[in-house]
Amino acid sequence: MRLPGALRPSGSRIERLSARFNLSAISVVEGVRAGLAASVPIGLGFWLNRPEYSLAALGALLTCICDPAGPMRRRLPLLLAFVVLGGALLGGFGLLRAAGIGATVAAAAPALFACAYLRVWGQPGQALGNLLAVVLLLGTDKPLDVGQAIAVGAIFGVGGAWALILTLVIWRIHPYGPARRAVADVWAALASQTRMLQTLCATDAVPEAWAREARVGRGAARECIETARTVVVDTLEARGPANGPATQNLLRLEAADQVFAALIALSDMLEQSDQAVRGTAADLLRRLRALLVVLGRGTERDRLERMQRFDRTLTALVADPTLDQSLRPFAAQLADRLRLATKYVDPAQYLPGTSLPGDAGVPLRERLAGPLRANLTWQSASLRHAARIAAVATPALAATLVWHGAYTHWVTITLVLVMQPFFAITRQHTLRRVAGALLGGAVALLLSLLVRTRAHMAGFLPVLGALALAVRQVNYSVYIAVYTPTVILLVENTHPDDRFWRIALLRAGYTVLGGLLAIVANTLLWPSWEPDRVRADLQAALAAHAAYASAVLNPSPDHDPESARRAAGLSSNNLEASLARAMQEPRRGQRNRFEAVLVADAALRRVGGRLVAISLAGTAGGPVARWVVMALAALAARRPLPPRPGEEGGPMLDRLARQVDLLDEVLARAS
Repeated sequence: MRLPGALRPSGSRIERLSARFNLSAISVVEGVRAGLAASVPIGLGFWLNRPEYSLAALGALLTCICDPAGPMRRRLPLLLAFVVLGGALLGGFGLLRAAGIGATVAAAAPALFACAYLRVWGQPGQALGNLLAVVLLLGTDKPLDVGQAIAVGAIFGVGGAWALILTLVIWRIHPYGPARRAVADVWAALASQTRMLQTLCATDAVPEAWAREARVGRGAARECIETARTVVVDTLEARGPANGPATQNLLRLEAADQVFAALIALSDMLEQSDQAVRGTAADLLRRLRALLVVLGRGTERDRLERMQRFDRTLTALVADPTLDQSLRPFAAQLADRLRLATKYVDPAQYLPGTSLPGDAGVPLRERLAGPLRANLTWQSASLRHAARIAAVATPALAATLVWHGAYTHWVTITLVLVMQPFFAITRQHTLRRVAGALLGGAVALLLSLLVRTRAHMAGFLPVLGALALAVRQVNYSVYIAVYTPTVILLVENTHPDDRFWRIALLRAGYTVLGGLLAIVANTLLWPSWEPDRVRADLQAALAAHAAYASAVLNPSPDHDPESARRAAGLSSNNLEASLARAMQEPRRGQRNRFEAVLVADAALRRVGGRLVAISLAGTAGGPVARWVVMALAALAARRPLPPRPGEEGGPMLDRLARQVDLLDEVLARAS
């Protein structure tokens, strides 16, 4: 069960390493399957003395990397597109290379733009576009005649088709596993958030520590919940609403989201409590965390063991005589939601016929055309990114073709893979890829002492490919460090006259050059500087919290408080991500403004927590509640606050009103 890095407490060296290297994300089965996909073409090539079969191994390995996992109906079109387009690009650009550098570059510019623009379809589309761009650039290496181009494209396509058959037909890895693991990650995130609250209660934390909990703990938990929601809904759409396990995962997730809301309300109450109340809460949180860990493991294994002991612990949690009276309603709410969750963890307690009716999916045509139309504006960071890729990678490709070498394509490949729409992410990717490439080059040099024959090479390649796919979710630099020797071995098999040390040094040098070009291009060409995004995301967060306040304090059938709570949490996550990127950009003169926005973000988190507590307590209405709704709407619209009523609205509403006043003051300072 994976534990989100942002949620792990920072303390010991082991904990800090765990936050950076997610060792629990190692997928041995996926790695072995990818190794098998690559080993068959390599073995055939060695047996038949056909080194060009390494292209089939490359096609199989890249197809496994392109696989987004999840339901087959989402994976199959994506993988088919990669296999068919990859083979066509590899052979087609080899044919264009024979027509001359001008024809190659002229065709590459729109193709690279299209590959980069595929990111509008989310992470799977981004991965598809990146890998197609890699295949395109590899295809420009060698001029081919018509027969050779057909053969090269066919060999690559056969390798990809073999990997596709292996992953989707022969060896399918648990169709419900991704959804189940995603929900288990949510329980792990909630357990870690509970641990943070326990630590704050036990140490008499200062207000800044509580603000950090709201920002880090709630933000990471909300991100986990929404990631799991995407995976679960995809599975539900693929398997149908009447399918037991698919609906079961959705119900588990909804129970986890309700526990998350109760934890937010409890955190809000504890921040305002004295140390005596926090002391009794620490013991409550300790036992609650243990229950959440058990529930997460049971979700991942699809079976909750020692059910009677779990239920007894829940009963004791509520009936604890040492528990402060103010904590008893929260303990009862949490216990009720955890009991609800256990019904959807143990299959023996699942009752068919309780699934949600209808299909929540968007029509396929709109799912494909909607993002394309929405991003056809220069205000879109994705469109500017695609234009930047075409504008920079095209002349870089022309230069590598004019001063051609066997491995100069690594400059443009690195450039395409590390360049992102935002400067901060580009810099992070560049540093990680360069570090991974240097480490991988050193590993390749060590392997050169062991690889004496092509038989050794054929044996090492599947092992390295399997290891690369197994660790790709652990850490990007680690993945590149393992993937680099795999690529070097494939190149060595294709160019048997070259030496390991030369290939490793050239790959390292070209990777550094490509990364530097990406950083310079992101700085000079149509940059998407985060200060502009921070302002937009701040206004969006204000609007989302205003809508949430209206749904809670002025309830009506037209407003869904749960949907509004999700939207408010996501808007705070977006604001914090944008703010984190902005702090890494070179234009640091706006640091004071960023600090003011950080205070505003903390106030919005507290507003969200107060609203959750009010919705659970059922205390809404009155002049102060109406003023809060109007004041948040005014802040979102950049208007002055309305006059505040003279009467009080009770402790919860008064604290909420004070946060709104703080927001008004901070926003005035930020502007």
